[in-house]
Amino acid sequence: MFKKGACLIILTGLLMTGLSVALSAQDIVVSAAADKNKILLGEPVSLITEIRAPLHIKIHPLKIDTIPHFEFLDKDSVVKETIDGKQVIRQYFRITSFDSGRWVIPPLVLETDIKTAAILMDVVFTEPFDPSQPYHDIQDIRSVPFRLSKQFEKWWYMVALLLVLVTLAVYWMTGEKKPREAAKIYKGAYARAKQQLGELKASRVPENRFYARLVEILRAYLSERARVNSLQQTSVDLVEKIHPLFRDEQLYRSLEQVLSLCDLVKFAKYDPEDAEAQSAYEVISHGVDHIEEGIKNAIKAKQAAQPAVETDEGTNKK
Repeated sequence: MFKKGACLIILTGLLMTGLSVALSAQDIVVSAAADKNKILLGEPVSLITEIRAPLHIKIHPLKIDTIPHFEFLDKDSVVKETIDGKQVIRQYFRITSFDSGRWVIPPLVLETDIKTAAILMDVVFTEPFDPSQPYHDIQDIRSVPFRLSKQFEKWWYMVALLLVLVTLAVYWMTGEKKPREAAKIYKGAYARAKQQLGELKASRVPENRFYARLVEILRAYLSERARVNSLQQTSVDLVEKIHPLFRDEQLYRSLEQVLSLCDLVKFAKYDPEDAEAQSAYEVISHGVDHIEEGIKNAIKAKQAAQPAVETDEGTNKK
């Protein structure tokens, strides 16, 4: 009789415990959200998870080690707070992806039956080009005013004066005068681009950096010499904008292929051979020469036509 009563008490306790756990699990809410659902390759996106549970339940943060097709850039701190009588745990992550396509961030599981909803993410190679939108020119650097703390500002002028006096005293006592550095010779856009190309060819930079540097030199030359601002645009947009500058259609097509190759290497989509690097260098160098020659010929033609216009105007006035 005693054994039956003990068994009954134990079974009742287990049932009450299971019921309590089940009711507590129903009060736990887990959610996840991203600040954007469409990103470019390598563009960061913020992922925020949140757990809401009663105060008497012991909850641990989500353990997220990997997400298919995504990489973690940063795992920020965990924030715990109490809101409306419940404990709230938020976790902040910064992730990105280098695989283009439509991917799903799977449900993040806290327990067997407690998990977040899936998040759909589109990873695209480039943004769709909209010809009606204005071009985004390079903005000037904005200076931020420097302000000293009030406590330090009292001694700033005295400390600055003391440093100047000490510097002059040391300079006077040593009596050593460093030779003046040779003045930097200003070089035009074309000369600067050719010099940078030569330095790049002689350097031993990594392969992906070599192709990226080729595009940077070309963009800088076009921006300064031909007023083609393309730092915020894709290589496809750049190719379309510089088409009027080419008289040699074959060279233009070769340059278009080189820019596409540089994009593939930059995003680790293609592993080129050594001969392709030399070929890409020569195409960029010949492209710069071709554009420079066309600009100079256009300037000469304009200068040659200017006196004729003035003569015609003078004749008309007479």
